[in-house]
Amino acid sequence: MLCIFSLPVFSQGEVETANKILFSDDYSASIGLNTNGFSLGFRYGKYVDYLHKTSYRVQIHSIRSAKEIRMATSYGMSIYGKDNNVGALAVLCGRRSEKFSKFDKNSVSIYLNYDGGLALAFEKPMYYHVLHPDGQDVIERFDATTYTKYGKASFSYGLNEMKFVPGVFAMTSAEFDFSQRKSFQTSVEIGASVQAYLRKLQIMCNDENNWAFATLFVKIRVGKLRNDF
Repeated sequence: MLCIFSLPVFSQGEVETANKILFSDDYSASIGLNTNGFSLGFRYGKYVDYLHKTSYRVQIHSIRSAKEIRMATSYGMSIYGKDNNVGALAVLCGRRSEKFSKFDKNSVSIYLNYDGGLALAFEKPMYYHVLHPDGQDVIERFDATTYTKYGKASFSYGLNEMKFVPGVFAMTSAEFDFSQRKSFQTSVEIGASVQAYLRKLQIMCNDENNWAFATLFVKIRVGKLRNDF
């Protein structure tokens, strides 16, 4: 009988035996792809209780039109008819809720995020290399009625002509934390967002522009927990 009860017991995962930190703030940075561009962001999470945190986000993202068609030119890839490069800066506040906790080193924590706040879109005019009838290569803003365009100019052109449009931003996401170290965070965030502005954002030179955008996104997030407890 003693032999039977002395047999070793094996578990499916490697359970952490060290003391777990129940509460900790976190800092993380992200890079992501949206259905209409890309994003870079920073998030600070302030614990509320064992399963919830208040999150504060700052992110910048590009906004592209579904009508953009890229084509190769002697000056690289260009988009004919694009009037402005458009992006936005968003400042958000929300709630992060833990729905599935990590019980061993190889498991995954799952969170749901809800965030909302203000956004400020910026429109930077696009400049192109324009071939005039006399053979001169002149850098000008896009004008569909004049001469031949054969490539976009440097991004620095038009920075002093930027226009800003205020708006609102809301997003929700599911986040999967794969990190195996308690003090670090490595996660994938998948979700959807909606943003709306006070007027249409002038991306293309035609009238097919919008003031509201609904997008899907995926983000890779890395960060660190502040273990002060």
